[in-house]
Amino acid sequence: MTKAPIFIQIEREMKVRRIINSVLLEYGIDLHPEDAELTLRPEVVLEHTGRRTLSNSILDSMFPKALSPCELYHYTTVASLKGIAATRQLRLYWARKRIGEGELDTFAIRHGLKGYLDTSAGEPFYKTLSDDLFYVSLTRPGGGDEIDLWSVFAEGGHGVRLKLRVHPSRAELRAIQYDALPDTVLSKLNSALASEGEPPFVPWSLSKIGAFCLPSTLRREHEVRLLIKRHAGGRDDALTDGINQYWPLPIGESNDFCQIDLIEIHPGPNAQMHNIQNTIAGTPFESVPVV
Repeated sequence: MTKAPIFIQIEREMKVRRIINSVLLEYGIDLHPEDAELTLRPEVVLEHTGRRTLSNSILDSMFPKALSPCELYHYTTVASLKGIAATRQLRLYWARKRIGEGELDTFAIRHGLKGYLDTSAGEPFYKTLSDDLFYVSLTRPGGGDEIDLWSVFAEGGHGVRLKLRVHPSRAELRAIQYDALPDTVLSKLNSALASEGEPPFVPWSLSKIGAFCLPSTLRREHEVRLLIKRHAGGRDDALTDGINQYWPLPIGESNDFCQIDLIEIHPGPNAQMHNIQNTIAGTPFESVPVV
């Protein structure tokens, strides 16, 4: 006797939930898939928009939020310091600016998300996603290769390092994970689904997840990323510098996304102290210690 389609669908959903529950337990995620409303399609498993409990749990497991508030460094040039001091803003540039350097596609390749890499209909979707992601690169004190950070991001040591106190609210602050790790909860989950003939689970937070994964060759940076995602029809503070879009965040002022305070300015090992002091003279940062 042939089963009715409704019973086949129920059995399939029970199987998918069993697989999800098994993998989550391996990673110590205290969440029952029954808490999530799933949509099972031939090509993908999705979670209903709702609370996105499962999607957010996977994001937090793979890329834990940084402690908040925390003090982080931002390496930059003296010219950039001049702009920051004049506007009292820190610019978060869109991920599109670094497409081709492992942004977003590293994660998609690592997790077999072929739909995000498909070029048959034109530009792959991961590039489209990059247009709505804005971030700035930070690093923890004592983290990363200091000589390399000065060299690459601060004019070979002629620039500066800003010590910032960062307290995100709507913005995301998470450490970058580098693509040299063993299976992640998402890759393990999708492998388990595939082994039982089911399509991959694609979390709603995918675009944000992908923005915190970079090639292992960049591991020396030990990056902590402050990120804002622009949503269609939502708030859009983005501006352009004529080439790239950026999202400005005020320094020393409360705002909806992230409170940022400038604590100290550190001259690079090859920097001229008087150049730095002249750069901030007469600006709101004139009283910030240069140490």
